[in-house]
Amino acid sequence: GLQRTSKGLKLIDFSCKMAQGNGKLGKGAKSSGSQRRKAQKNQAYKGRRKVYNPKGKKAVQNREETQTSKAINRRNEAILSAKAINCGTRFFLSDVKEVGKKEINDQLKLRSKKEDREKKLSDRLRGQLRKLGREV
Repeated sequence: GLQRTSKGLKLIDFSCKMAQGNGKLGKGAKSSGSQRRKAQKNQAYKGRRKVYNPKGKKAVQNREETQTSKAINRRNEAILSAKAINCGTRFFLSDVKEVGKKEINDQLKLRSKKEDREKKLSDRLRGQLRKLGREV
């Protein structure tokens, strides 16, 4: 902008004085989190992390956990393959198909066993007492 003075016109720089003008701000302070992330990113790669196999009590515990989870996974896979085969579409994976058929037969045996048990009068009465909360 121009300002009139006694010596004439004078050019005034408003960039520092205006609140919403082009006043340039310096860079803001970086957060500690961003600096930490940057430091981690620039670290040299030192290869794989060393993994130490557990020994003694921990090894036994880990083995038991893996065996349990594998058994659960096998059971879930059997149930899912039985459902997939039961829906009636053509199924091409032969190993899954065999597991599914076996599971369907097991479920049928279990269901018929329960139904046969309920046919006898004494068993039916026992079942009703069990539902009421009394053990016989």
